[in-house]
Amino acid sequence: MWKNQRHQRIFRLLDEWQSLTTDYLVEDLSVSRETVRRDLLDMEALGLLRRVHGGAVSANARAEPPLDVRAKLQVKEKQAIARAACDLITDHKVIYFDTGSTTIFLARQLATIHGLHVITNSLEAASQLQKDYRANRSSSRVSLLGGNLTVFDFATCGQQTVREISRIQADIAFVSPTAIDPLHGALNAVQEEAEVATAMLDNSRENAVLADASKFTISGNYRSCRFDQMGTLVTDGQIRKQPEFSSRIKGLVKNLIIAE
Repeated sequence: MWKNQRHQRIFRLLDEWQSLTTDYLVEDLSVSRETVRRDLLDMEALGLLRRVHGGAVSANARAEPPLDVRAKLQVKEKQAIARAACDLITDHKVIYFDTGSTTIFLARQLATIHGLHVITNSLEAASQLQKDYRANRSSSRVSLLGGNLTVFDFATCGQQTVREISRIQADIAFVSPTAIDPLHGALNAVQEEAEVATAMLDNSRENAVLADASKFTISGNYRSCRFDQMGTLVTDGQIRKQPEFSSRIKGLVKNLIIAE
């Protein structure tokens, strides 16, 4: 594939997905990482994209794709993470979880656990859970946190959301950040989402951060928690292809689960 063809292909992919990892482009274009790096440099100089750690985003893109797009990415990995996360939950617990594509997959796994009180700011997750609980005549219940509605992620956020979280001490919180940074911990693309995640982590006895391996190759700007604040980090087997991250993180996180 010629250079101009590669640039057109990258531009079309970014127009559709808003963000791409270097690893994805190497595979999609069948070229070396160095070739991808040069292509991204050239396209950034032309104002066609913005380079970020581990890849690129559209020049006009938000830091991550919308929730409905993210829900179609790394599906098998997110399903495995959700199953592993369910093993951390027992009956009759109070649970927090925030908005995110991975927590949507977790919501689909919770129907078999009885007597839960699930508290979330995710409209998508709350709707999924309520539907499943009604179908199974479950004794579990769902509470949707109030606050300002973000159409982009179908979630509530803001000071009202944080205040409501501060009034309830949950047994365990599950959060799904935008990125995992080896220096800074769990990062979100949007400050308000990071504030909600932090409040959930601060107001729970245990916590788990859910992040598929692709999140170790992208970046965020707002920290929701440091590594020493994570009770458990649940990721997937693709992390083994990034040994520089996996070996380092094992020494930082209290409990690392690699879901298969």
